[in-house]
Amino acid sequence: MRDQAIRERRREPELIATGEVEFLAHALVAPSADPEDQKRQDAAIELVAMQVAQAYEEAQGAAVFAVHTPEMARRAGLQDFPGFDLLSRRPDREERSIEVKGRAGIGDIDISENEWARACNLRQRYWLYVVFDCGSAHPRLLRVQDPFGKLLARNRGGVLIDEKSVFAAAEPVN
Repeated sequence: MRDQAIRERRREPELIATGEVEFLAHALVAPSADPEDQKRQDAAIELVAMQVAQAYEEAQGAAVFAVHTPEMARRAGLQDFPGFDLLSRRPDREERSIEVKGRAGIGDIDISENEWARACNLRQRYWLYVVFDCGSAHPRLLRVQDPFGKLLARNRGGVLIDEKSVFAAAEPVN
């Protein structure tokens, strides 16, 4: 019986025929509640955001260094936890400290105390790059120079910035 069922399943594609559409059922697909699955999804979204931000900077002629781990930060000549993800050195000698945040769709951005402190100290040299829609084929990059000065924030152990503030303060991407 098992072998017969397998043979029938393998033949299903050739048995498909056009005809009247008949509704059979609803299906609800929900994200996994497993914390390990959530970690993997978050890492994948952050990777997309980092790639988009780095590609943008490189397209502007910048040399870009990932500094989001202590080892990478030390290789770039920085302290272990610099408070940003990318160090961008542009052809005009401008240096940007870029914090990158990614969202699968659209949502609030959570900035750590360390990141917010660096934004406060570096002001014009600190940029927040937010990449929305990382879960789609068309991620959208928004950039905010001096987020400490431009964004309204609510303290929550770090800093929570709503997406409307990011859209309002962002500079256009060329």
